[in-house]
Amino acid sequence: MSENGESIELANELVMESMDGDEDASKIQQWQKMVALSTLIMALLAALGGLLSGITAQESALEKTKEIISLTVLEGDRVSVDVLRAKHEILISLGEIPDEAEIETIRVYEEEIEQKREEVFEEETLAQAIGQTHLIFAISVGFLATGISLSGMSIVLTLRWLWMVGMIVGAVGAFGIVLGILTWLA
Repeated sequence: MSENGESIELANELVMESMDGDEDASKIQQWQKMVALSTLIMALLAALGGLLSGITAQESALEKTKEIISLTVLEGDRVSVDVLRAKHEILISLGEIPDEAEIETIRVYEEEIEQKREEVFEEETLAQAIGQTHLIFAISVGFLATGISLSGMSIVLTLRWLWMVGMIVGAVGAFGIVLGILTWLA
């Protein structure tokens, strides 16, 4: 009977260990589902951030192009004023009187130059703001990609703390996406 008792006790221990193993496996599966869900959310945010980063990069390039065109027109107007002034100086030095219409043209050009100078400043400011928003999105995507990688590594290595680090890094990226959207809309 002692042999049967030992067999029964051994069988009970094996069943208990098996049940404990099932509980551990269930906990691991539950944790893996949470990691997968959080990684999916980070991936979706990274895709959104990448899209917004591309849009703001294009907007920034367009604004920079507008700024360059405005600067070119501004410089053209400055050259026209300089040429007309030089012409008037030559005429005056020769003892002739400059044309009144040209004097009015210089005054009009100078007013346009001042307006265009303000436009160029506004376009430059807008291009810089959009460029900064693009940078926020791009950095945020980097943080999210790092969070995704850390979460994936946590499953492979079964290290829960690594997943938590990935979640923190991903949260920084998610915050950046929200910040970028708020900056872009402002």
